[in-house]
Amino acid sequence: MFKFFQKYSTFLIFLLLESVAFALIANQSVFQKSLFAKSVIEVTASFYNTTNNITQYFWLKNDNKKLSAENAELQRKVKVLEKFIAQKNYENTLDGDSVLIIIPVKIVYKTVDKINNYMIINKGRKDGIRKDMSVVSANSVVGVVQTVSDNYAVVISVLSQKLKISGKLQKADYLCSIFWNGQSPRKCNIENIPDHVAAAVGDTIVTSGYSSIFPENVVVGTIKKITLNPSTAWNNIEIEYATDFMTVSFVNVVANARHNELNSLQQSLE
Repeated sequence: MFKFFQKYSTFLIFLLLESVAFALIANQSVFQKSLFAKSVIEVTASFYNTTNNITQYFWLKNDNKKLSAENAELQRKVKVLEKFIAQKNYENTLDGDSVLIIIPVKIVYKTVDKINNYMIINKGRKDGIRKDMSVVSANSVVGVVQTVSDNYAVVISVLSQKLKISGKLQKADYLCSIFWNGQSPRKCNIENIPDHVAAAVGDTIVTSGYSSIFPENVVVGTIKKITLNPSTAWNNIEIEYATDFMTVSFVNVVANARHNELNSLQQSLE
C-alpha cells in the first residue's frame, strides 16, 4: 500500500487539489452552486436509472400484475363517472381547458429510512418538470419537486420533516396540517383538529386545495388512532399513508398551469 501511494502520489495529490478547486468554485456563488448541484443530479440520477432498469427487469411480472389491477380499477371509475355525467347532463357545463397538467414519471432512486427522505425521477426540465410541482401516485400524495436538471428531478417525499401539507377531514371539510412523525414510512400525524370535530378511525384525510402545489381532494391517508390531549382539548391524530412508499415505482407530476399567478397573489397578501 505504501509503495502504491508512493508511486502515484503526484496523481493522487492532483485529484485532491482538483476536488478542492471544484468545491471552492461550487460554493463561490448561488449560480455556481445551482449549476454544480444540477450536474451532480444528472450524473447520479443517470447511474441510478441504469441500475434501476436492470433491477426492474426482474420485477416485471409483479409490476405488470399491479398495473393490470390499477388499470382495471381506473376503467371501473371511468365507467362510473361516464354514467354519472350522462345522468346529470354535465357535458355542456364541463370546462374543457383543465388547469392541471399531468406528467407520468418513474422513480429511479428513493430513500425511506432517513429523517428527510427524497426521490429521484426520470424526467426533468426538458419534459416540463419545474420546482414546486406536486407528485402523486395513482391514489395519493407522494411529495413535491425540489430541484430540477435537464433530464431528472429530485422530489422531497412526504416522509420528510421539512414538508407540511395543508389537508382536511374529508367528511367534515375541516382544515388540518399534515406532517411526518419521522418514524414509520407508513404513518404520519395531523394537527389542528379540536375535540368537538367528529373525527373517527377510518375517516379519510385529503388535501385542502388551499395551496398552489397540491390540487384539492388528493387522498393522503386514513385515520388509525385518535388520542385527546387534555391540556389543549385538541386531538392527537395518527393516520396511515395511502401510498406504500416501500413499493411505489411509477408516479405522476401534477402541474398547475396557473401556479405562478396563484403564488404571486399569495405572496402579495403575505
